[in-house]
Amino acid sequence: MVVLVGLLLSGFRILLNPTNIRLSEIALPFIFLFLQVALAPIPWLWGTDEKARGGFFFRFFRALAFNILWVTLSLSVMHLTHPFGLPRHHPQAEGGPGMPPPPPSGEPRPPRHPLPFFPEIGFGLLNVTFALIIGWEMAEKELTEARERRTAELLRQSQFRALRNQLEPHVLYNALNGLSELIHEDPLAAEEVVARLASLYRMLTDYGGADLALLAEERRLVEAYLSMEQMRLGDRLRVEWDWPPWADTIQAPPLFLQPLVENAIKHGISSLGEGGELHITCQRQDSTLALQVANTGVPPGTGDRKGVGLENLEARLGLWDEASGTFSLTREGEWTIARVEWTPRSMA
Repeated sequence: MVVLVGLLLSGFRILLNPTNIRLSEIALPFIFLFLQVALAPIPWLWGTDEKARGGFFFRFFRALAFNILWVTLSLSVMHLTHPFGLPRHHPQAEGGPGMPPPPPSGEPRPPRHPLPFFPEIGFGLLNVTFALIIGWEMAEKELTEARERRTAELLRQSQFRALRNQLEPHVLYNALNGLSELIHEDPLAAEEVVARLASLYRMLTDYGGADLALLAEERRLVEAYLSMEQMRLGDRLRVEWDWPPWADTIQAPPLFLQPLVENAIKHGISSLGEGGELHITCQRQDSTLALQVANTGVPPGTGDRKGVGLENLEARLGLWDEASGTFSLTREGEWTIARVEWTPRSMA
């Protein structure tokens, strides 16, 4: 748009006087149009919030003073380096084209009459007016877009927190279900599980409230959860970790791994009398990170609906704008593999 308007103004200048034109006059519209786009919105946007920016009239007079200043300085610099505009005196005083020649030597010259209008002043007033209009429009557009982005971000955060708050009681609900089974089978073990459940709840309260957390904390949470399940299932639950040291330093939203582990035990292992194996892995390939939980036991049915934990996990992955994440649930031989992959946008 700036280039098109600049070409239009330059073309108009050429049409007015195609025989007497300078390069500075052609470049002038482009220079001022780019300055308008860069500088005009600034005084309308000063301030960190609506209150600091002030009301319309306060911003208007601030923008007026600012635009007069930069337009005057720009015109002064351009006039000193590349003088432009009409002559300061009537062309007849210089014997311009179509005018009578100057009087012979020795005769007095007629007095010079200054023109009543300075082109630079008119050009400056035009730019100040244009700067006020375009600056206000551009600033309002930017502020509106910023408000929309902020509203969308607040909505995303509230959805993310709602999903996370939904998952925390779900974890405790499933743990209590397991505890109710153990009370009848082994009351002493059930008492120990109650103590561990209280510890798990404290961990969920501290850890689950963060937007991002280290995977080291997620691993400790999963270990606490597995210790309860181990007391309930005994030798029927066989767990193996493939967890390199660097994995503890990775940051991710809370409760990415725990739902995978819970789903594997609840739907794949605990329903079989002989139990099954559980392999927990953290992997990295180039800039892609992955958490994988593989389990033997009952395979997922073709039409089975995902549980609350996995549906919650998929929804949170879709809302996580710091990374591009995916969830998959597949069957390979006797293993059911649940996998969460994500690529941080800063590493993509």
